[in-house]
Amino acid sequence: MGTEKYTREEIEQLEDRSDKERLKNMTDEEIEEAAKSDPDNPPLSEDQLKSFKRPSEEYRKRFQKK
Repeated sequence: MGTEKYTREEIEQLEDRSDKERLKNMTDEEIEEAAKSDPDNPPLSEDQLKSFKRPSEEYRKRFQKK
């Protein structure tokens, strides 16, 4: 299976197939089960989560939404 490339215009014309209402209503348990069943993006382990560092105040200010 190869990589498909789209222009911005093509992407904007694609139908939105998101089921936002279903996602909004998912419980934490359902989200966890969905994550565990995704072989391409499994949940992070406790050790992996512990390795993350909080971004600096300067970094957060730079990327904070206004």
